[in-house]
Amino acid sequence: MLAQINRRFDASLSTESARILGTYAAVYRHLIERLGAEATDALWNALPEAPDALTREILGREMHPECAPTSEADRRWGVDHVFGSPVRGVTANQALGFLTAKPPFSLIAGATSTGQGALVLTTYEWLHLFRDALARIAEQGIARYGKAAEFMIYDALLSEAVGWDKIAAREFMQQRLARYQTTPEIPNAFSAGLDITLVRGDESEILAHVTGCKWARYYLERHPTVGYLLACSLDDPMYRLLCDGVRFQRRCTLMEGGPHCEFRFYRTDAA
Repeated sequence: MLAQINRRFDASLSTESARILGTYAAVYRHLIERLGAEATDALWNALPEAPDALTREILGREMHPECAPTSEADRRWGVDHVFGSPVRGVTANQALGFLTAKPPFSLIAGATSTGQGALVLTTYEWLHLFRDALARIAEQGIARYGKAAEFMIYDALLSEAVGWDKIAAREFMQQRLARYQTTPEIPNAFSAGLDITLVRGDESEILAHVTGCKWARYYLERHPTVGYLLACSLDDPMYRLLCDGVRFQRRCTLMEGGPHCEFRFYRTDAA
């Protein structure tokens, strides 16, 4: 069993904010395209402006200087990329200004003088700081527009993987085996939140069970209706975008109340 000894990891606020800003921008654009700017802005405007108790506790901790703060150009790259052309009259600059004035970015800016600083976080805390607002937007969108909003958000999140460089099936399987056999030297929000058991594995087939998942715990406790959408639903299509010669199979997840999350990969190419 591959269990994480170090459940905490260093999180650079500027780096993490820049990365997640691109995700929020993708959702923002997709919703504007299909709902219009006014209806989309209403979802963001429904977010609570004040931080809740857990967010206050996280941002109230002592912060350490970042080793390599993200530049302004890199911070806005995701928004510029997503809004390469205006969407229903909304430009990249307008989208950037709107998004950064809303949680989670406004809360982080309000807790720091520069938007920079490093914190030691658990996966649960990282999810709450950076993904709570996204979960609230998904909840509100589905409540107002039903299944259609769920597909809009799914498409938006999947769009981040479009254009990935594909890798060969052998290399993909080698990387997966290494991931399930070795604890990463530098933990992150993904690796620090998972307990993994490799059931069997070689370059033709891999079966692994995730027996503990802080992502499932977080969403089931705080946003149960959108947990699978935001954390689990994209695994299969993203693996297909990454590699043509491997297929992914999963019959149960912790998010859906299963005994574990099943990760089975098998080769479909002839090599």
